[in-house]
Amino acid sequence: MKITPEDMAGFEKLKSDVADSLKPYKIEDEPLAFGIIALKVTFVIEDAEGASSSIEEKAQKIANVSGVETVSCDRL
Repeated sequence: MKITPEDMAGFEKLKSDVADSLKPYKIEDEPLAFGIIALKVTFVIEDAEGASSSIEEKAQKIANVSGVETVSCDRL
């Protein structure tokens, strides 16, 4: 999942908020352009209907989130 911030000034707080509220498997910084950095967030979740949508909805509610995009889904 890619999470884009509204404001880079609060980027570290956003990173902390994502870690605390979504409990991801891994978080990485992904440079986009012009000094903007997105969060590349990896989750390991149950293969159930609506599971990824639920995480997207929770991510959208976090302060300083401009956009949330599911980039890929794989099965283990």
